[in-house]
Amino acid sequence: MTTTLLSRPGSDEISIAEATASADPAGPTLRAQYLDPRDLVDNPRNLRTDVGDLSDLTASMTVVGVLCPLVAIPAPDQPNAFQLIIGHRRKYAAIELGMEQVPVWVVSDEGAAAQIVAQLAENGHRVGLTPTEEAEAFHQLTLLDWSPEQIATVRAIPTAKVKQTLKLRELPQAARGAADAGTLTLEDASALTEFTEDPAALDRILKGTGSSWGFRHAIAAERSKRTFAAAKERAKAELVLAGVKVTSKPKGYPYSGTAVAATQLADANGNPLDPEMFPTLAGLAAFVEKIGDHAQTTFYCAEPDRYGYQRLSYGSRRGVTEEERARREAAEHARAEYLGGLTVAAEVRREFYRTAYGSARAVKRLFLEALRATVVEGLRFHDVDGLYATLGGVDGAAAAVAREDKLRRCLVVQWICVQECNLGYAARDETWALDDEAAVAWLDQLVADGYTLSEAETTLRESLGHDPEADLPDDGDADDSTAADSADLDVDDVDAGAEQVDGVAADDDVIAAPHAAPASDPETTEPEVNELSGTDEVVDVEKQTSDDEPMSDKS
Repeated sequence: MTTTLLSRPGSDEISIAEATASADPAGPTLRAQYLDPRDLVDNPRNLRTDVGDLSDLTASMTVVGVLCPLVAIPAPDQPNAFQLIIGHRRKYAAIELGMEQVPVWVVSDEGAAAQIVAQLAENGHRVGLTPTEEAEAFHQLTLLDWSPEQIATVRAIPTAKVKQTLKLRELPQAARGAADAGTLTLEDASALTEFTEDPAALDRILKGTGSSWGFRHAIAAERSKRTFAAAKERAKAELVLAGVKVTSKPKGYPYSGTAVAATQLADANGNPLDPEMFPTLAGLAAFVEKIGDHAQTTFYCAEPDRYGYQRLSYGSRRGVTEEERARREAAEHARAEYLGGLTVAAEVRREFYRTAYGSARAVKRLFLEALRATVVEGLRFHDVDGLYATLGGVDGAAAAVAREDKLRRCLVVQWICVQECNLGYAARDETWALDDEAAVAWLDQLVADGYTLSEAETTLRESLGHDPEADLPDDGDADDSTAADSADLDVDDVDAGAEQVDGVAADDDVIAAPHAAPASDPETTEPEVNELSGTDEVVDVEKQTSDDEPMSDKS
């Protein structure tokens, strides 16, 4: 095959007759030519009958033109026309934009055209740019005064993605390599930019990139450390301004040594020292330490007898051996770190709720368990830092007029809040109030739904019991029948009438919603609808004709 590359025409338009001239009569020819898209005839054998939405393509072509030439051959029955082989969408986008010329590979016969098509297909299937390479390309455009919005328009991608990609250039090689390897998403990578001045923190975070949620736990942990460091410096500054001597934690405190907490001291008359007066009392100093996830200031006196203070109680901590003191300190430190870890993990866990349980499909999947808990145990609902509203729950007047799909969401969200409230007891070290069995079941549910437990959550899960599957009997027949009975449960098993629980219709469709994600059904596979970003009412996966009509039995 002979290839002839023609330069782009100037003001004089290249005619169709010129384009059909053969460069080499000995065989098939290939020529690069600029032609009027209106003169290109559609291929009658083109599988595409509708060019579809051209808005993205026209947006790109407006800025950068036609980057990939069309391919055409002389039209078999029209001497002065060309028939397209590939490029129909580019043709109509060019016409829509009023372009007078487009680049075309003009091939003498269809066999040669097939070779070109194969080459273009091969090029299209090559590995694309890595995120790091794309970041460099975007950066070059910014040097040409392109804004992220302009780049996003040409690439037909969200502006946020362009900004996240550009941030990759600020990260060290290890982070860029993780992004290129696919173990770090662009969103996660962009969050790393706040740690670019702390290589040690970056290294610790990147070790948690085994999963997206594991990475977020690592990010949250490092942010917590920074928050504590800032709070500690602020507390120390306030103490200094108040005239208080600030020290490190005394050696052996509070198990050995002479230092005694100010809360365990009284004045010469036996009156306990007033905490409000600690900064002004003689002989008192203070240190700041991390307790849980916050900075705590402790006032103490290193020489109580010298300043005339009386000890209220030595307690049982005095007189321990050095080994026992070290053991107790290590245990207290580990306990404090564990409780702080649970508090930090709660922030990530609540973000997971919003991501995983924001769709109508997720509500349907969790509804049966929420309904069962309501009927069998009764929900002692308590909101957790606005989580109920965050997940789409409503109350008051809004709940009074809500449709069934919204009421179902409210019930599920209340149930989620109950589970989260229960885990909160563990973070606050109120283990006497913790429902161990419910906590284990909920943590296992989260893992099954794609969540990654943090180190502290894993410790909690392990402390509450072993894998429940280990307790399952070997005889699977009984379990199978039980599962079948549960799966086949219909409205008659719940109530013979049309009774409702808390305003939620007890119909076949509602009761039969499984707890675990069902297998794909060709008749019921719909895209997920995230109700949290839309209007107050989002129609559920299954529609109903009116508020007072039951849902259909198609599930």
